[in-house]
Amino acid sequence: MPIEPQASPASAPFLVTAAGGDGLTHKQTRAASLVVPSRGVRVGREVDLIDAAPAVALLASGDAAVLTDLSAARAIGLPLPPWIALAKEPSLVSVSTRSTSVRPQRTGVRGRRIDLPDEHLTVVDGLGCTTPARTWLDCAGMIPIEHVVAMGDVILRRRLGSVDDLRRMVHWGYRRRGVKVARTALPILDPGAESPGESWTRCHLVLGKVPPPRCNADIVDRGEWLARGDLVWEAHKVVVEYDGGVHLDEMQRRYDAARRNQLTRAGWLVLVVTADDLRKPWLLVNLVRAALASRVPLR
Repeated sequence: MPIEPQASPASAPFLVTAAGGDGLTHKQTRAASLVVPSRGVRVGREVDLIDAAPAVALLASGDAAVLTDLSAARAIGLPLPPWIALAKEPSLVSVSTRSTSVRPQRTGVRGRRIDLPDEHLTVVDGLGCTTPARTWLDCAGMIPIEHVVAMGDVILRRRLGSVDDLRRMVHWGYRRRGVKVARTALPILDPGAESPGESWTRCHLVLGKVPPPRCNADIVDRGEWLARGDLVWEAHKVVVEYDGGVHLDEMQRRYDAARRNQLTRAGWLVLVVTADDLRKPWLLVNLVRAALASRVPLR
């Protein structure tokens, strides 16, 4: 009796039919080196199932399915709110099909049927998903506005879409959930932002009627370059710096301290903001508004 060759571990999820799958016989697809993350799907045991979840969800949901909203944002590389990005438990994968197709229904999948024009679809790393602009609009109905602004800033900075692309998407989705949030966020977007924390801070300030700052602007005093400020009001010589996790490094902290001392000596008022300040944005708005009011604008 011939010996059945062993199945080699699969590096990517694949579908199983009565005939087998991924070059394997049906018997080989039941090997111990493979696991079953969803009915009819196999993947190598060494593969991280959380990382493979989007591909598994799409395979299990059929050819017409694409990643949408927060799952599409993760695939594209857009910043997610911390409670989603850092969640210890895997979240449901958002998978959608056109309104004329069957709604995906699988364990671990949040399936919907929605309007999906061809121009709203793209492929990222082999996975079908909504375009960055459509993803941004869909997420606007699910997360607070400061995180919508952070996503939009990244889309513009990485040139994944233009302001006109986002504006057209808002026009297209004029009755959709989240469109009011997206419309409010649109004029706040700035491709100069280089971190979500900067975007969150700027969003709260602008919504609080603080004059829009320049993002990551070079600060020059009498011809000498001093620093690059996160949020800069040049006329008032005020700069707001957002300290995120990267600033916990000791060498970074020393560099930041020296740079801020240099700005202070040159007559600049430096305000440091952390994630704790964003929990009470009205206090942050009042702090920056008072700082600007205390400084006579340069002529």
